[in-house]
Amino acid sequence: MVDLDAFRDELRRQGLNAFLVPMDDAHMGEYSPGSERRITALSGFLGSAGFAVVTLDRALIWTDSRYTIAIRMEVDEAVWTIGEIESGGPLASVSGFLKPGEVLGYDPQMHTIGGVESWTQAVAKVEASLQPVSLNPVDAVWHDQPAPPATPVVPHGPEYSGLTSLDKRRTLAASLSKQGLGAQVINQSDSVAWLLNARADDIAGLPVPRSFATLYADGAVDWFIRPERITDAMHQALDNRVAIFPPEEMNARLGQLSGRVGLDRTTCNAAIAETFRDAGVEVVANTDPVVLPRAIKNETEQQGARDAQRRDARAMIRFSRWLAEHPAIEQESELSVAEALLAFREQNPDPVPMSGISFNTISAFAGHAAIAHYAVSEDSSLPLAKGQMLLVDSGGQYHNGTTDITRVWAIGGQATDRQRLDYSLTLKGHLALSRQAFPTGTMGHHLDVLTRQFMWAEGMDFQHGTGHGIGSYLSVHEGPQGISKKPGKAALQAGMLLSNEPGIYREGESGVRIENVELVVTRDDGFLAFETLTLVPYDRNLIDLSLLTPEEIAQIDAYHARVLAEVGPDLDGADLDHLRQTTEPLA
Repeated sequence: MVDLDAFRDELRRQGLNAFLVPMDDAHMGEYSPGSERRITALSGFLGSAGFAVVTLDRALIWTDSRYTIAIRMEVDEAVWTIGEIESGGPLASVSGFLKPGEVLGYDPQMHTIGGVESWTQAVAKVEASLQPVSLNPVDAVWHDQPAPPATPVVPHGPEYSGLTSLDKRRTLAASLSKQGLGAQVINQSDSVAWLLNARADDIAGLPVPRSFATLYADGAVDWFIRPERITDAMHQALDNRVAIFPPEEMNARLGQLSGRVGLDRTTCNAAIAETFRDAGVEVVANTDPVVLPRAIKNETEQQGARDAQRRDARAMIRFSRWLAEHPAIEQESELSVAEALLAFREQNPDPVPMSGISFNTISAFAGHAAIAHYAVSEDSSLPLAKGQMLLVDSGGQYHNGTTDITRVWAIGGQATDRQRLDYSLTLKGHLALSRQAFPTGTMGHHLDVLTRQFMWAEGMDFQHGTGHGIGSYLSVHEGPQGISKKPGKAALQAGMLLSNEPGIYREGESGVRIENVELVVTRDDGFLAFETLTLVPYDRNLIDLSLLTPEEIAQIDAYHARVLAEVGPDLDGADLDHLRQTTEPLA
């Protein structure tokens, strides 16, 4: 941990009255390695979404609704003032922590171009000033800061990606040329990884090498990454249009560019924009050209997603049997069941050596399940007990796809009426979304109410989004598609993968979330629909049949029959017997 008193001394040394500490690193991805988690070093907060401001006498931190319970368990409220991003966040609170004439510092590598512009406007309103720093004051006093990761970079072949890097670059380069751009800087590591068909193990759960790239309108690429990280296999997979440069040469290379250069204001860090401004390079606001093609999976990636989900289902079903038939389930804990599930995934054929899980497993029992993104630890791990629910949100990384699934089980097969109510209302919304057809041009927020309608009728709601995009052996959270109350950034298109995960949470008591991965497909009539890829039974002990319609019961029975037909041939013995039992018709 970073000592706040030492941090404030560094602020004074740099002539600052306050400093912005975002969750982001220089690549603006959702996940960062330990060496970049400055909020965690300052506050102890472990979530993936947060923003902190530290002044000479105050410490403030904001997170979103997924972490409102967790942050109070991890952060000392005697030191930190906690706020919610949905309530306006730090930008709306500037007058509360900054006075006229004061200086607010920021590291331009850790903020987007658009973000810096927003902060400039907000600070001007209180007659203060915003000042970039060359030395991040967190780094200056973070004496045990881990070294940046530098794992070997390997190719992700076209047998999994469906396209060669050259194919991808030709298509995107033609688009740049059509827009009159000579080049585009790619800031996000998962975009670079997709573009170059490259993978590594720099960040737990996210199999990408942290790097930057410049894509030129002729299809050439400058790739900024340590050359010694590139394996022989990766070198062989690259063509001679990809030039590799160490990261310290990036600014000089960027400063030599001519013509119009595209930057994504929402994902490109402000330090890159400063480099271009100082060199007099013309910059044009342009969305990262990788984002949409990456989201729309080609046929190879779609089939890979199906295969990965079936492989993942074997592990989940074996884990489900282990839970159901455990002779002494009370001797297990949140932590031990997470370890057991990992062991079942590792038993799958052809396990992926890098980033074997797509995120840290959320193993949450009883009241902990009300914390949407609960992080189990040795200190927090609860023992299991019959009559309570266990929520497990987990995922695997496979060469042909990324998985994400949430299931809830009644431990000991025992459930109360209230637990069945919560589970059944959640299941009804989950089913409603999965069976809905919709026209071309539909946005995710147009569908969001489908999952909430039944719980709304009972005066309940959940505060997180209903669904997020999912990568192909990339990030488990991927844009631009999503399903939530917020207006979407992109219409849903055939080939996109999304999660379907409504939930009901009762603080201190219980939590339910049910999650499948859905593939957007085109029907014969031209409408779009969802193909459910996840193949794991629901817990029949938690289903209240009196709350379901005949259509919903038939939908569950058809799904369970499909699970048995598709996953059953991969199982045998007691595992197959368990699957048969859990997929029997409900009525």
